[in-house]
Amino acid sequence: MTEIPVAIAGTNALYRLFTPKDPRHAAHTGALARVGHLVISPMVLTELDCLVTERVGSGAAMNALEFIAGQVEARRFEIPDTAVHLRGAMAVMRGYNDASGGKGVGLADAMNVALAAAFRTADMLTTDRHFRMMRPLTAHAAFRLLPEDL
Repeated sequence: MTEIPVAIAGTNALYRLFTPKDPRHAAHTGALARVGHLVISPMVLTELDCLVTERVGSGAAMNALEFIAGQVEARRFEIPDTAVHLRGAMAVMRGYNDASGGKGVGLADAMNVALAAAFRTADMLTTDRHFRMMRPLTAHAAFRLLPEDL
């Protein structure tokens, strides 16, 4: 049953979906089942491919991409063009340049903040806790991290 209309995907959550041995796999699979439409930035998709290839292997990475491509074709997942959101993501990066002990916020996470605003959601399929200190660009008070906040 989908009760969360739209969520933005983080790399770590997608990785857990494709690694059944991960202790948090079931929680992430359950959270995804509650999402109607999952938005995956091309940056997150690239990070996922690199991570799965490095840690599990190229076959597993191809399986993950096959699954995602099928969900995109079924219109359950979306990989949007991010060019129109680049300036917004850069503004997010500038706003949090002192975060994480001065390392700041990377482009993939900043883009997810910009995409959340574009899709009018505060739901993030992620376990990246730094989204706790980041604020949505919409009227939402805070991001809801899935599956933790379910």
